[in-house]
Amino acid sequence: MAKEQAATAFDFAGLMAAMGGPRSYTNQALYGLFPKTAAASAGVPAAGYGAIPLSQSALVKGATGAGKMVSKRVPLAAGLLQTLGGDPIGGAGTAGGGFLGAKAGAALGTAIMPGAGTLAGGLIGGALGGGIGQSLTRSVTGIDVNNPLTGPDISLAGIPLTPYAKTKKGVKRAAELEALRMKEILPIMEKARQQQFQRDLIGSQMQMAGQLLGNIYPR
Repeated sequence: MAKEQAATAFDFAGLMAAMGGPRSYTNQALYGLFPKTAAASAGVPAAGYGAIPLSQSALVKGATGAGKMVSKRVPLAAGLLQTLGGDPIGGAGTAGGGFLGAKAGAALGTAIMPGAGTLAGGLIGGALGGGIGQSLTRSVTGIDVNNPLTGPDISLAGIPLTPYAKTKKGVKRAAELEALRMKEILPIMEKARQQQFQRDLIGSQMQMAGQLLGNIYPR
């Protein structure tokens, strides 16, 4: 039992060393993926990890700078995608709140474990801050994503930015489409009505003629 506990403790310690140690794979990956940012943070010439000798301190500083940069860009990218997806107000909250949350989370993560902790704290903080920011911008503008009639009537260059503006534009387009459909179909309906009227008129005339002949030449 003691051997199993020792093995477990050893494995956990090894995992922590691999994930969060000064020369962890995470720190090396961050430095190698973003060499310019990492080098600027570390104060060394710009080069990928392994291209030049790096001290442990320079590696950690470089990874920390890269982690801060990545964690701040993720919520900005998420906000942009949300905006392009048709929710610019929510996207603004996601980007703004996520950026602030990532900054705070990265600072906390750096205090705990520079480099890998910076990235983890920034991503977690960005996710939490993005959710809070999105809720805040929607509540300020009175937007309920489940109600298409909420929010102010805001459009930019003809592009609706709120649920109400989108609903209003959709109803207007539906009315225009219905008017176009009626414009095309009314002549056809009128022609069919005239033809039916002619058939009814001929039928009535034939019936009257039959009655008249019956009166003149009774059977």
